[in-house]
Amino acid sequence: MTPELQRALKRHTQWFGSFKASGELKKIQVWLIVNGGQIEFLTPGNSYKVKRARRNPRVTCYVGSEDGPAISGTAQIITDRSEVARVYRGYWKTHPLPMAIMIGLRLWIEMLLNKRVVVRVRPDEPNPLAGLTDPAT
Repeated sequence: MTPELQRALKRHTQWFGSFKASGELKKIQVWLIVNGGQIEFLTPGNSYKVKRARRNPRVTCYVGSEDGPAISGTAQIITDRSEVARVYRGYWKTHPLPMAIMIGLRLWIEMLLNKRVVVRVRPDEPNPLAGLTDPAT
């Protein structure tokens, strides 16, 4: 892993890039955790991110900033409640203040209503995140 990527990962944010039907890359800022070398984040199940990833699972994650280190890979949509809960717990470890003040309760309610999914990105080989889990969840 490059030092630049290592620094960017400490922010636990990314700009998730998925492709519109027109082929245009659309970047959206989201939090991230890394689990077993794969990037994961929570999003509403009916979001455009999910719709675009289902149509075309090829994505690019820009770690740390909009022009940060790019990691290309394949997205998978996970609906399993235990996986959603695991990422939710990871968010509490990486972003405790925002979760406590404004986001945590809303996410928890949406999780209970099955309105949140995990987007899991498996990086292309060679995987620069191989073997990494951050935070430990």
